[in-house]
Amino acid sequence: MNRLSRRRLLAAAALAPVLAACGGKPEPEEPEVPADGVPRGKLSVWLHQTRAYDAVFTPLLHQYMQEFGGVDITPLYVPVNQLDTKLLTAFAGGAAPDLFRIGGWTIPGHARKGRLAPSEKAVAGAYDQTALNSLSYEGKAYGVPTDYTLCYLYYRRDRFAEAGLDPDKPPTTWEEVAEYSKKLTSADGRKVGLQWILGNPQWTVMQLLALVKGKGGTILSPDGGKATLATDAGVQALRFYGGLGNAKLSNPLSGFGLFATGEAAMLVSGLFAMDLFPTLNKKLEFGKVFDIAPLPRFDAGQPVVPAYTWGWAVSAKTKIPYTAWHFIDYLQRPDVAARQLREAGSLTPVGGWEKLTGADQKAIDIMVASAPHADFGPRTPVWNEMAKALTDAGDAVAHGKKTPEQAALDFDQAMRLAL
Repeated sequence: MNRLSRRRLLAAAALAPVLAACGGKPEPEEPEVPADGVPRGKLSVWLHQTRAYDAVFTPLLHQYMQEFGGVDITPLYVPVNQLDTKLLTAFAGGAAPDLFRIGGWTIPGHARKGRLAPSEKAVAGAYDQTALNSLSYEGKAYGVPTDYTLCYLYYRRDRFAEAGLDPDKPPTTWEEVAEYSKKLTSADGRKVGLQWILGNPQWTVMQLLALVKGKGGTILSPDGGKATLATDAGVQALRFYGGLGNAKLSNPLSGFGLFATGEAAMLVSGLFAMDLFPTLNKKLEFGKVFDIAPLPRFDAGQPVVPAYTWGWAVSAKTKIPYTAWHFIDYLQRPDVAARQLREAGSLTPVGGWEKLTGADQKAIDIMVASAPHADFGPRTPVWNEMAKALTDAGDAVAHGKKTPEQAALDFDQAMRLAL
C-alpha cells in the first residue's frame, strides 16, 4: 500500500475506548502500526446492499484477502432502509462491527456517544471539503467519503410527450412542477406528475428540506436547539408537499417503483438512480425514456439542493483498527473510485471529483452547477427522532389526515421533547 503512513495518524485516544470498562485483563489489541506493517485479524464489515455496488465490492473483498492472507473478512449486506436501525441495535448491545458504511446524517448521534473512531487528519486534503464536513461532528471527521450525491429532478420523457409537454424543457421551478403535474395526472389518479418518496425518513428530510428552505424557513434553528417548522414557510412547504402526487399509490419500492412503471412522471432522487431505474425496467433508457434536470427552486426563493454523503467508518471499540483503516485505504484507491462511478453510479468525492469520468457527463455537469447550493440538512444528534417526526408530519399531510398547520405544530412539539 502506498499510503500506509496515514495509518500512523490514528490517535492513541481512538484506541483507548477498547480497554475493558470493568476489572480484569483486557483482550490483546492490535498495535497502532504492526512492526511488519502487515494487516491481520478477523474483520467484520457491514454495508447497505445494492446490486450494482455489491458487484464492485465483493470482488475487491476477495482480492484483498488473497493479497493479505492474514485477514479474514466477514461482510454483512443489509438493505439500505434497515442499516441505520441495525447499527443502532448493534451499538446498544455492544456488538458493533469493526467497519461499516454510514450515512453522514447519523454521525452526530454516534459520535456524541463515542461510538466512532475519528478518521485521520490527512483525509481532509484528499477529499472534497463539503463532503468531508458532512461526515464530521464538532470539528472532527468520523468517516471517509465514498458516495456523494446531490439531488436531481428525474422525469419520464415518454410521459411528458404523451401529455403534450416538451421532453427537452423540464420544469425549472416548483411552481412549474405543480403545473406540469396537473397535465400529467390522469382522471382516476392512477398516473401522476411528481410523486414524493413517502414513508422514508431520509428522503422525507431531503424533500422537505428543499421546500422549507426554498421558502426561506428552516426545519430546526441554526443552532439545532429548537424546531421551527410551524412558521409561514414551513406551513407553505407542507401544503405544497401535500398537493402533489397521490399518496394512495402503492409500490414495494415506493416512489422509485412508481417512476419505473410510469405511474409517476417525476421524482426527486440522486445519482445512484440512473443505474437503478434500468434494473427495475429494462425499457428505461436514459436520455430516451427518462432524463434528469437540476432540482427546481421556487420563483421567489433561493436554490436549495439536498445532498448526502455515505462514508466508511470504524468502531471506536474495534480490536484491529490498523487492519480496518488499511482495508478502507484499499477500497478508496483511485482505480476503485473510477470503477464505482462507472459501474455503480457511486461518486467518491476526491478532490477534483468534477473531472472524474465514468458517469454520464450531463449528471456530473448538473452536480457541479448545483454544488454551491448543496444542503445536507440539520446536523443534529437526534437526527433519527427529527426524521421520524418530519416523516409523520409529511405523510399525515399527504394522506389528508392533518392540515399543514397542525402537522407543523405537532412536529415542533415532538421535537421539544427530543432536543
